[in-house]
Amino acid sequence: MLRAGHSDFAPHGRVARDGVLLGGGRPPPPGARPPTPRERVLTSRDAPRVGGFLPWVGAGVTLLRDPTSFFQRTRERVGDTFLVEGFGVRLFCVFSPEGVKNLWALPEAEASKGVADFGMLAHKVPAELFAGRRTYPHMLFAREDVEVYLENLSAAVELELAALGGRGELEAFAHCRRLAHRMGLASWGSRAATSPRHFERLVEAFDALDSSESFVHPPRAFLTWATGKRREKAALTTIEAIYAEILRELPPLAADGAPSEPGFFDRIRAAWADVSGEARIQGIARDVVLVHMGSQSNLFAAMAWTLVHLIERPALLEAVRQGDDALLERCAHESIRLRQRSIVLRRILRPCLLADEHASYRLEPGLSLATMMSVTNTTAAPGLDRFDPDHYRGPLFQRTKELEGRELVTTFGHGAHYCPAARFSISAIRIATRALLERFELEPRFRDPAPLRRQIGGVARADRPCRIGYRQRP
Repeated sequence: MLRAGHSDFAPHGRVARDGVLLGGGRPPPPGARPPTPRERVLTSRDAPRVGGFLPWVGAGVTLLRDPTSFFQRTRERVGDTFLVEGFGVRLFCVFSPEGVKNLWALPEAEASKGVADFGMLAHKVPAELFAGRRTYPHMLFAREDVEVYLENLSAAVELELAALGGRGELEAFAHCRRLAHRMGLASWGSRAATSPRHFERLVEAFDALDSSESFVHPPRAFLTWATGKRREKAALTTIEAIYAEILRELPPLAADGAPSEPGFFDRIRAAWADVSGEARIQGIARDVVLVHMGSQSNLFAAMAWTLVHLIERPALLEAVRQGDDALLERCAHESIRLRQRSIVLRRILRPCLLADEHASYRLEPGLSLATMMSVTNTTAAPGLDRFDPDHYRGPLFQRTKELEGRELVTTFGHGAHYCPAARFSISAIRIATRALLERFELEPRFRDPAPLRRQIGGVARADRPCRIGYRQRP
């Protein structure tokens, strides 16, 4: 690995401080026309390289301590394009307007976001969960599906708020997590899954299986690996047993395909109609698990930050309480932008070129291409480090013309990688937040929560409990 001050570790460049290897190359001859970015083709190793003093570990420990600060500091030292090496992983990182735009634009067959995301989840989730999968997110969130889900969302919110009683205290993230479980399961896990007989056991099992732990608390991935995913495998077995009970309770699918209840669960059942016995139960349960984990990894955190930001701003809260749903949705989008902690990863599958403003880089298979939303979302224009719902009109970011590249601000992704659950998520946040504000007076019992520093994916969790006192309004 790289050691600062030792030129023998720098065959292609010179070594700078802090384990950074600066890309070299011969200077152009006098009077030569400077090459355009397309003409100047370098390899990934020609970019500044960030390593460390320990072989294999490299920059990994420093990165995982505070990923957002690590990328910000590295960017300030060496520029917007660099190569990070740590824990045996090589990340080719881009933060310039041209580099980020081209990261999103690369074809999936050359640079796969799906393969990279699976690589992160695989640290936490049992591999057998993905075998034979028949249901995918893009099948779940068509416009007509979301309209059907709205009934389930409202019913789930009513049940959860009724359980709060007339007064008390809740923790914003724990409350929203439980609510998101109920809302999601009602929409694609069957309403039976939200009944008292099954719901508490399912919540406990899903929390144990939670794939987001692999990026919210990256060091815990080592514990998961060391235990052979024993806890996660036990949780998956529990969920499969619960769905065996649920399937025995439900009537068989109608011959004409008419749904037995609003939601997506009947379609998941229909996808496994050609299979019988334990294999059918297992297939249905595992498809529900994958759909639910994918939707829940960020929804509850986005919901909680929207609530926290409103409670911190009484004037906004009162306007929303008086019926301003457009303002509420703008607050949701702004909360997701400001508290986004996602690292965007694309695994290079075939040799390809990626250009920034200064050169094109030849990227080789096995490399991961990366950028970090929390770095660009808050620095791409003045004032983006502060909460302001006027940054949005509906889902549209209003300051795009001030940006050097529109991809520098991201909430639900771009282009082919735009999140199919975006409309469902915003609807869920609006319904849940409005119901809570209309039913209760809320008192903040927290102060200045910030994003969890170690997180390297998804919408941030808070670095402290966000407790809220509530009492029923007259």
